[in-house]
Amino acid sequence: MVKMVVFDLDGTLVNSLVDLGIATNEGLKQAGLPVHPMENYNHFVGNGREMLVKRAMGEKSEDKALFDTVMNGFNTYYGAHSNDHTAEYKGCTELLEQLDKNGIMTAVLSNKPDEFVGAILAKVFPNHKFTEAWGNKKEYKCKPDGEALNAILSKHNVKQSECIYIGDSDVDVFTAKNAGVSMLGVEWGFRGRKELTEAGAPQVAATADELLNMILAQK
Repeated sequence: MVKMVVFDLDGTLVNSLVDLGIATNEGLKQAGLPVHPMENYNHFVGNGREMLVKRAMGEKSEDKALFDTVMNGFNTYYGAHSNDHTAEYKGCTELLEQLDKNGIMTAVLSNKPDEFVGAILAKVFPNHKFTEAWGNKKEYKCKPDGEALNAILSKHNVKQSECIYIGDSDVDVFTAKNAGVSMLGVEWGFRGRKELTEAGAPQVAATADELLNMILAQK
């Protein structure tokens, strides 16, 4: 029986790529480094902001002073503009409503810095109350480590067998595996069906309606 569905955020519930890309490019500009087209950021995101910046910088990230300049530029810009272009993926509001109606708790676990998660969800899904909404917290390791996901489950007395984790990348597949929970992939995010399937996702949804049916089939 499914008691809780835990979602990744970026690339799963919300499309935040443009805001992340613009913020990173701003940091790169401040360091005098070349910027990237938005499509490159599909493969830079997923493992937290430090890894995002390192991937965007390439070999230059080994220069600590340069890295700090880019990181500070990113933090300053993103802190003021994290919600400029970020929006839900089609059908996610209705998906959350249906999970509520079926008595299934919903939560979010993201590698995004924790301070941004609540504000984004409040803007994009103003009428939905998540049981928990966590970004990367200092006391837990980043995904794909499973400890933060298990901490959410423990807090709400949910067994691993009663949870499904939803995400759009191999990081999410590995997170679910490391936490000992079931996983479903979504192909509309940053990485696509191929990466999810190759990483071991048992099922990958093409639409929010299809995802809902996959979840309820396990209820």
